Amino acid sequence: MQWEYKVVHMVAEAAANPKDASDKLGGSLSPEALKEQFPEYFAENNGRQQIQDFLNRMGQDGWEMMQIQQVGGLPLMFFKRALAMHPQANRTKKEAGSSIPSHAPNNT
Repeated sequence: MQWEYKVVHMVAEAAANPKDASDKLGGSLSPEALKEQFPEYFAENNGRQQIQDFLNRMGQDGWEMMQIQQVGGLPLMFFKRALAMHPQANRTKKEAGSSIPSHAPNNT
């Protein structure tokens, strides 16, 4: 079986402060309105949920997490999936060997 791999750099960010954002907007939106309208940016303690949601999306796309590793000070996640699951892997040999992009107009 052939595999393809994906490496994802994990970046942890603290939740944004809705009061600071409101102040930057000149108070045109209250901190409460910002939290309500943009919960993904202003939710407190949502780091674990964000990671879980990300991993679930990767799994739905056929990616399996193989390892988390610190490389050169960067926390990296390594994923793999069977090459046959990826739509590009289903191209015929003729398409793969062609120098004309599949999206190029046909002038014949």
